[in-house]
Amino acid sequence: MKYLLILLSVYSFSSTETMSPLEHNSLHTYNKRPSLRHTNEKRAHRLHKVDEEQAKAIAHKICKTKKLTLTLKHHSLYLYYHVNAEGCTLFINALDGSIIEPDKINR
Repeated sequence: MKYLLILLSVYSFSSTETMSPLEHNSLHTYNKRPSLRHTNEKRAHRLHKVDEEQAKAIAHKICKTKKLTLTLKHHSLYLYYHVNAEGCTLFINALDGSIIEPDKINR
C-alpha cells in the first residue's frame, strides 16, 4: 500500500497538463505596447481552468499560511500560478491544479 501511494505521488508530479503550441503563441505578440501587454494578460486568464480562489486553497493546504501572493505566469508551455508566502514558494499549474516542480519551469 505504501508503494502504491509513493507511485501515485510521483505520477501526479510528472503528469501536468500543458498548453498547446497554438495557445502559447497566442500569449506572445511582437508589439510590446502597454495596452497590448494587458491584452496578453487577459488571454492568459481566459486559458486557465483553475481560478485564483482554487489556487489559494491549494497553496493554503501546503504552505499553512494566510498571507499568499499569487501571480499568473507562463513559461514555455506551462501556465502556472507563482505563489509566494512566508518561507514557501510554489508553482501551481493553472490548467489542472497540480504542483509543478521548479526544475520543469526553469528549463
